[in-house]
Amino acid sequence: MTARRCAWHAAFAACALLLGGAAGAAEITFYEHPDYGGAQVTLRGWTPSIAATGFNYRASSVVVDSGRWEVCTEPDFRGTCMTFVRGDYPALDARLDHRVASAREVGSYGERHEAYNDWGRGRIELFSRPGFAGPSLRLERDQPMFRASGFNDRAASLVVESGVWELCTSESYGGECRRYPPGRYADLGYGMSSQVSSARLVRSVEDAPAVLAYGPPPPPPTQPARIVLYEDLRLAGRSVAIAANVVDAERLGLGEDGASSAYVESGTWQACSRPGFGGHCVQLAPGRYDNLADIGLRRGLGSLRAIAPTPAAPPPPPPARLAARADAVVLYSESDFAGENMAVGADIPELDRYRFRNRAARWW
Repeated sequence: MTARRCAWHAAFAACALLLGGAAGAAEITFYEHPDYGGAQVTLRGWTPSIAATGFNYRASSVVVDSGRWEVCTEPDFRGTCMTFVRGDYPALDARLDHRVASAREVGSYGERHEAYNDWGRGRIELFSRPGFAGPSLRLERDQPMFRASGFNDRAASLVVESGVWELCTSESYGGECRRYPPGRYADLGYGMSSQVSSARLVRSVEDAPAVLAYGPPPPPPTQPARIVLYEDLRLAGRSVAIAANVVDAERLGLGEDGASSAYVESGTWQACSRPGFGGHCVQLAPGRYDNLADIGLRRGLGSLRAIAPTPAAPPPPPPARLAARADAVVLYSESDFAGENMAVGADIPELDRYRFRNRAARWW
């Protein structure tokens, strides 16, 4: 895989992982324009209808990274079909150009018919300190109770090598839960840092057919952009941390109505009402958005992408998890308003009774 194409794939996973794992799964990438230009979609298994990915009749060039693929002009592998072996194809034959409707791997991986050859598998490493420091815990399977491993309420940063993982603040996947796609998360952020008690791999066939990537690559990792979407208003309900472009927000698994509120931890994001960055679009700077309808997304969130790295000014501190009066002070157990917190609205001569003595690292 060339360095240029590798940068495009980085919107969903580290390039090193793609290069290292290519031998274990068939992979083909279709591009919207000749010479590998425009939007692209990567398939890693049998796809009887490319329409499900939003890329129907759009392909003009192809790269086969592994496997041997049959590409057809009609769904369910019908119509005019051609076979592609490993290699780069800067322009499709006129019989396929802007007519591709289905594709499947045949030959070397032909007995594997699932959407992803490695679907249902994943690897994650959690660290006890921000910035991938301190003791760590590696997982390749669901962990309903962190107490057994001595890592309960300790995770502060993580690296998701493969799969989409859901981290929860209570055992058996209860409490507040947040999903983390492949990527590096130097700080788990508000509501999750040092509060994780269980983790599980998300196994959803909705995520399986394809990896989509539109527009420019995300900001460099030295200046990451990240946003957390919430299912309910005022940062409540299920949530998912986003550090890459989201072409179709319906695939995030946030319920029938999708995201209702958001907290931008870093970077500037473009949020659009339709998939593929169409419809009405607004820019979200670092801060809290209790109701996305109030900022022009009354029809919901359809797609999302980072358009600028982290600004020089730090984002505003997150709200306290405990209700507090306007004149209250909120104490945090970790720097940068992370970890457990406690709202104080009156004199407290002794913090022992609240189990907060010698723990405050920042106040707000």
